Amino acid sequence: MFLPILLLLTATDIFDGKTLDNWVNVGGANFRVEHGEIVVDKGAYSWLRTRETYKDYELHIEFKTAANGNSGVFLRSSAVGKPHETGYELQIYDERKDFRTGSIVDVAEANPVTKINPNVWNSFDVKHIGPNIVVKLNGKKIVDTKDSKSKSGHIGLQFNPDKPVSFRKIKIKEL
Repeated sequence: MFLPILLLLTATDIFDGKTLDNWVNVGGANFRVEHGEIVVDKGAYSWLRTRETYKDYELHIEFKTAANGNSGVFLRSSAVGKPHETGYELQIYDERKDFRTGSIVDVAEANPVTKINPNVWNSFDVKHIGPNIVVKLNGKKIVDTKDSKSKSGHIGLQFNPDKPVSFRKIKIKEL
């Protein structure tokens, strides 16, 4: 079991709230820092990935989008290829018929089905050890699954055109 409060105290910031120095923009969308947040609202389909790769970890990330927002957090994705195919996509999209918010796309559906709180901060806490993936959305466990497609890779933030999204408090504890 993991404790998000402990994670916040012992984890490393992979976003410093000031710069995107630890990140690589893939696709050219206008990822930028405003008021301590990573904000993106224009451009083509893109993702912002960490420069570093991670194997086993606990991740905390907060995100905010509209009710019809469509984004995601990539886990263990390769720098080359489609991040949702080379690694995992932790979905942020309530309107999809399957693999809604909190689901690991094409691996495990969130249970129970939970919606984001629109236009306010939501949080994911992820524990990813070997093939085990546990996801909490706003403190509630919604995924507990196994998959061995990717053993190591980048953490990434997804942007879909015309779907503004913001991220903050991105922390990781390598295990």
